[in-house]
Amino acid sequence: MGASPVLHGRWVMRRKPLEPSEPERSVPVERPFDTETEQQLVRAAQAGDTAAFDRLVARYQAYLYRLMVRACHHPQDAEEVASEAFVRAYERLRQFEGRSSFVSWLGRIATNLCVRRREKAELPAISLEEQAQADGTRPARGFPAEGPTPEQRALQEETKRIVRAAVAELPEPDRTVLRLRDIEQLSAAETAERTGLTVAAVKARLHRARARLRERLNSYFIPDQ
Repeated sequence: MGASPVLHGRWVMRRKPLEPSEPERSVPVERPFDTETEQQLVRAAQAGDTAAFDRLVARYQAYLYRLMVRACHHPQDAEEVASEAFVRAYERLRQFEGRSSFVSWLGRIATNLCVRRREKAELPAISLEEQAQADGTRPARGFPAEGPTPEQRALQEETKRIVRAAVAELPEPDRTVLRLRDIEQLSAAETAERTGLTVAAVKARLHRARARLRERLNSYFIPDQ
């Protein structure tokens, strides 16, 4: 489905600002996809009815904004990512086959956009010590208690660069799960909710991502003999 040049302005997030005293709540679970109304809206939108898609936006924009506040950690970023996610969803609407709920599919699009935005800004460095402990090994090279020397700092920066490159080489689904679990410290259930996967699938992807990352960084986790 082709994108209109005014879509980014068409679906700008309109939200009620969160009150400072408003207690933090978990993101509500949306109604299942077996509701006839939602199916009709999606099918109508796939047939080119932009008014039907507007109603989908109205139904889910508050939900998606809250989801992205948790993912992006900044209200402005959350608004921009949520708006862009609706645009991407509209552009790819004919690819949606209804195998999951529309809102889960929309959430995956938004989460991927948020992850890419953070990667472009600055990919967070994975703690080698934490990763090594999680893998049951020891850090390859420790620094003295008084702090690293210039040579050690240079080695540390080079190691971070290699870690970033290794993470970037992971398949996107595995990389997303790794970031949500090991960097953002979300639980398996929260990660499943964010990505639309089952908890079992999250655990499987995380195990695979850690194994691939460990394989690439093996020489850094094993002490010199």
